Amino acid sequence: MSQDEDDKSVSNRVVTLEQFIVDTFTRVGNDGIERPVDQPDQIGGGGTYAIIGGRMFVPPSKLGMIIDYTPDTLPTNMRNALKEFGEEMWVFRERTDGHPTARAVNKYDEQARHFQYLTKPLLLTPNSLLGTTIGNPLPSTIHFISYPAPRAEIILSEVFQLKQRRAWNPIIIWEPEEENLVVLERIARNIHVIGPNHNEILRLFPMTIPPSSSESELREIYSQACNRIALLRPKIGVVIRCGHLGCCYSSTPPLDMKPEVKWIPAYWNPQRTGWKQGKVVDPTGAGNAFMGGLAAALNMNLSLDEAVIWGSVAASFTIEQDGLPVLTKNADKELWNGEDPLKRVKIMKKTREDI
Repeated sequence: MSQDEDDKSVSNRVVTLEQFIVDTFTRVGNDGIERPVDQPDQIGGGGTYAIIGGRMFVPPSKLGMIIDYTPDTLPTNMRNALKEFGEEMWVFRERTDGHPTARAVNKYDEQARHFQYLTKPLLLTPNSLLGTTIGNPLPSTIHFISYPAPRAEIILSEVFQLKQRRAWNPIIIWEPEEENLVVLERIARNIHVIGPNHNEILRLFPMTIPPSSSESELREIYSQACNRIALLRPKIGVVIRCGHLGCCYSSTPPLDMKPEVKWIPAYWNPQRTGWKQGKVVDPTGAGNAFMGGLAAALNMNLSLDEAVIWGSVAASFTIEQDGLPVLTKNADKELWNGEDPLKRVKIMKKTREDI
């Protein structure tokens, strides 16, 4: 009997198919010239932030990510910093294709962020997990970003193959970056949660938003987009991450009902005590951390209503500094930036009840 035939078990684990990236930073000035930023290289990659977002709520044994690297291009301090979150989360795997550890530049232009690879990335798929500690047994939930597109249909085809061979049927969390509406319409029913951000929505549904649009007008635009995606019938629902506006979301409704679009605010907003004390430092990775927190909640069989709160809390810790939040321990309790994430979950639940 082959290993594929024999191993049909599934681990209770959230795994990202995104890669580790060393991030560097530049900023485009008012004169249009791009200049380096006085900021050291840092741990990056949407998958890394997603897994750390999940790590705020679950132990490392419930998470997983492959770190493809070469020894001379992955700084020792970064490797050690990753291990501090839990060694069993990571599969360190030396690259053999002649390329260094993936590296990218994040270019900031006023409020916009542009991303560009500086080295060749390794695009992971479900088959990349096979033979690793996070792929044998296969995970119960997978997360991926379709950048660069197209990736979604390739990943789904391997999920279907592994479903035939190993009876694998994971929860699939998808950030449809750079994918187009035709692909979205074709595969939505095979995805559990479709989670674009507000910029990706504008690529999926080309529309002109006047610079003077009010927050209420923006909310209406995003709500309409959320409704349209929910009608494509993903297995669980759709979540649109809208930056400082929070997020709108909808569970997929029964066939005879219309979607119900709901909103929750971002944890850090002008009404929150501390907002004006410089709590918001850098939004890099916040949206990915949101999806990781959401994935961890759904993997624990929590509702979408609860999952978006976990995601919002994960994002709130991510924006409080450059790079990843700091994990410490106080007695038997883990603290992130000195605070218990579940405390913020309770605060957000109370806020929702008061609305």
